Amino acid sequence: MPTEIVLDLDATDIPLHGHQPERFFHGYYDNYCYLPLYIFAGDQLLCARLRRPTRTQLPARSKKLKRVVAQLRQRWPK
Repeated sequence: MPTEIVLDLDATDIPLHGHQPERFFHGYYDNYCYLPLYIFAGDQLLCARLRRPTRTQLPARSKKLKRVVAQLRQRWPK
């Protein structure tokens, strides 16, 4: 049982060329891209989700994070 688990939420752009579904223009990257959300615990990938382009991703992040935390607590209840 780990004494501590640190979760890292990260989004990484995947540049696109062409007209793939779900693509969107991201001003920061100045390109059309996918921008998936990754949740890591150390070097272990716990979640990878392709997100829709919206102004705020906080509700989506919160939902995914709650699911990951619930699974971790189920595995290690204490």
